Amino acid sequence: MKPVARRSLSKDGMLLVYKPGGMTSKDVSRWIQQRFGKVKMGHVGTLDPLAEGLLPILFGKATRLQDYLLAGKKSYEFEVGFGRATDTLDADGSVVAEAPCDHLERTQLERICAELVGDFVQVPPMYSAIKFQGKPLYEYARQGQTERVPLQLLRRTVRIDSLLCLDYAKGVGRFRMDCSKGTYVRVVATQIAERAATLGTVTRLLRLSSGSLRSSDAWTLEQLEAKLDQFDECIVPIHSIQLDIPRWTCQLPHLVERLRMGQEMQVEMKMYEGGLAQEGERRATIRSLDHVVLIDNNGGSFGIGSATVLNTGRVALRMRRGLS
Repeated sequence: MKPVARRSLSKDGMLLVYKPGGMTSKDVSRWIQQRFGKVKMGHVGTLDPLAEGLLPILFGKATRLQDYLLAGKKSYEFEVGFGRATDTLDADGSVVAEAPCDHLERTQLERICAELVGDFVQVPPMYSAIKFQGKPLYEYARQGQTERVPLQLLRRTVRIDSLLCLDYAKGVGRFRMDCSKGTYVRVVATQIAERAATLGTVTRLLRLSSGSLRSSDAWTLEQLEAKLDQFDECIVPIHSIQLDIPRWTCQLPHLVERLRMGQEMQVEMKMYEGGLAQEGERRATIRSLDHVVLIDNNGGSFGIGSATVLNTGRVALRMRRGLS
């Protein structure tokens, strides 16, 4: 382990890291701590050790945005090795069963992928970071205590928006999937194999995107190592982090200050409508919002708020979580 460097992080914001295979998500956090000491941070979503690709890291006050960034849709590219199953459902595990796969064809896999698009209930795998009674499931699995975990109680409804078979050759299929948060690629790979009357395990996994964030914009650890003295330049400032929720811009500085102080403020519908946008477009339908990014007159986000349309026709705004 390297000694802690005499450097400091002064920015609240987000760092897009390209996690290499073979490291855990926590390993990436430790990598940063080894170079900058103890800092307040959190990663957005957990990637398996086998997986590579996009891993957003939040620093300081930006950690308050973790829940909103986690909610974004995910895109993955992955490969499945057919004909065998492992205890972890990926190539890092031990082989527990084998089955023939000579009958597989790409057209069959394409049909199966089309059938899996939509909503379905997914049971998480035992080797996963989801917690039961405060302990990750993979710890129960490693300790041989799988019988203590009621997996069916941890099931959740997830959605696959798109699932494509990109290639198939010599027992290995390559796929791309767009899905909701909480969708386990390893479980989807197992379902594909089951429908194809064989077994399968994930041999490669790449997270391409999370919400509007892309792996093509992420920094590798080698690139970050070379920029340690300019590390802050790699961090997206908190006011520039894009969330997939509506934004409301307030042009009145005194109103911004009162919202910062936690006061509920009422504004005319015209003012509310004029400042409301989502993904750069004005909203056509005005309604109450549980979550809205509050933007000041300089274009910087200063909090996450709520907006309630009142019977009087006015709109009540309140700060829920400050960002500055």
